[in-house]
Amino acid sequence: MKICIIGAGDAGAIAALQVRRLNSEAQIDVFSKRGELGCNPCEIPLVLSGEVGTWEELYRGYRITPFYEKRNIACHLDTEVTDILTDEKKIVAHGKNYDYDKAILALGATPTIPPLPGLDKRNEFALSTDIADGRSLQEAIEKNRSAAIIGGGSIALEVAAALKAKGYSKVYLLVRREIMRAQLDEEMTEKLKEVLTEKGIEVIQPAQIERIDSKNGKKRVVLADQEIEIDFIFFGTGAKPNAQLAQKAGLEIGETGGIVVNQYLQTSEPDIYAVGDCMENWDMITGSKRRHQLATNAIRTGYIAGRNAVADNKISYAGTVMSFASKIVDYQVGSVGFTEREACDKGLETISAVVNTPHLRLPRGGKPAWYKLIAERKTQTLVGAQLISEEIVSGTIDKLAVALANKMPLINLVQIDSCYSPHVQEDQIAVPIQRLIDKLT
Repeated sequence: MKICIIGAGDAGAIAALQVRRLNSEAQIDVFSKRGELGCNPCEIPLVLSGEVGTWEELYRGYRITPFYEKRNIACHLDTEVTDILTDEKKIVAHGKNYDYDKAILALGATPTIPPLPGLDKRNEFALSTDIADGRSLQEAIEKNRSAAIIGGGSIALEVAAALKAKGYSKVYLLVRREIMRAQLDEEMTEKLKEVLTEKGIEVIQPAQIERIDSKNGKKRVVLADQEIEIDFIFFGTGAKPNAQLAQKAGLEIGETGGIVVNQYLQTSEPDIYAVGDCMENWDMITGSKRRHQLATNAIRTGYIAGRNAVADNKISYAGTVMSFASKIVDYQVGSVGFTEREACDKGLETISAVVNTPHLRLPRGGKPAWYKLIAERKTQTLVGAQLISEEIVSGTIDKLAVALANKMPLINLVQIDSCYSPHVQEDQIAVPIQRLIDKLT
């Protein structure tokens, strides 16, 4: 059996691993146009801030060539795939044809930069899974002392925090609408804005950028009401699916710009699968199409497609509940499901509760937390949750993700047995769930 995987990021590597686990004889070829294996954009700020000393410390597991060599997987770096010949079941890379029985597209995504007047690609940066982007940005950080971050998503905020950790005198965060709009509602973003401001990050919101100027090695951002001069600009303004190769091959592209897949992650060509950032995803709440470009999704879908490619489509992909967590300066931010804004846009009648936990645990080093939980009135089930805390939030978010994915009624969710010890973070979601239930009765 011959398997061709295009893309050597998380999704492609996990797919290759699953193919090898299920078929020790398969010929597996993995192709990447990059010169070295990459890493997640969310890990790059660890090196930029100095929290991790070297890029090499990020290289582990499937991010090093011995991973492929040990499993007899051919990893072709510096090898761009230019065509997929679906009728002949071949891919073309560097002018050479490779046969496939099944192909998996793990093409990733490309950072989007808004078409602002005056951009000239000098001292302008963005991050992708290509480690070369991280190296370029690190070089700029070491040489300069001021920057403008354009965008309000998690990568933008993490880079802003990294610059302050490196002692930058001026860090501007230019946000067109709200901070972390995809994950947080306004009540929660206000808390996050407070945190950023306390750390010396100047938040300009809403930022109406008219143009960018370059002069004497400096960048100037001209806004509607002021001008900012800095050393460089970082764009954290999202990413678009790399779907051009699939489109060229005649595969169906969806409304979000991603490659259309079915529940087995097959494209419109059944012997070709698509995974990770390049695929068109859907949510488990309403089934609506969306982009969901996170490493966790890449790993899950890579696992499913790799196994389905050699085991006759035995695993169905159910969609995503958009679980998310990040660390922004000293705080962790987590979310799952819809924001209340998005839920209402999708026609759901919602109720919500916002709870700030008391400081009862302060004598034992505990920290307060800010919660927002959102439920659909009709079904009385959770459709979204948001959490900001100086403590770890991932356990609570994961718990709520399971409840949300299984459409668990609130009255059942509030009765789940939860562990408690005064020495660890207690379960504090009972209070906001009880508030939601009170609003339903």
